[in-house]
Amino acid sequence: MTEIYIVRQIDNTRLTKEVDYRRTKECLWLMSLGFFCLLIFLFLAWQQFEVIRDGYEGEVLKKEATQLSEENHQLILERASLRSPQRIDLIAKKKLGLIAPAHDQIVVLSTPFPTEPPATLVARSDKTTSEPGLAKLAVVR
Repeated sequence: MTEIYIVRQIDNTRLTKEVDYRRTKECLWLMSLGFFCLLIFLFLAWQQFEVIRDGYEGEVLKKEATQLSEENHQLILERASLRSPQRIDLIAKKKLGLIAPAHDQIVVLSTPFPTEPPATLVARSDKTTSEPGLAKLAVVR
């Protein structure tokens, strides 16, 4: 038995699709809702990334502060060792060839050095003068 199939050519070029406004409105509403959810997600992710970045920066700053504190402590110790009288005395005797003064070389001053610095002359404008360009000298302590 032989079977015969007949193929019919259908021409749909003259048909036009009718626009479904309700479905289009629903599709636009869903797209805008999805876009809004995406914006919220991106904002929350950005906040989380900022918190993580700030945490890393804080750890770096803590590490740097600890390092600087240790360096400061080392410099204070080095300064104390450089200012020690024994070291200064040793350098004065060995490298500079200095010796301790003899008893008759010591001079005792009768008046001590002044504790206040000497008076300084500073120019000050006097508003009572007839010429504003002139200035008087005043002693400032």
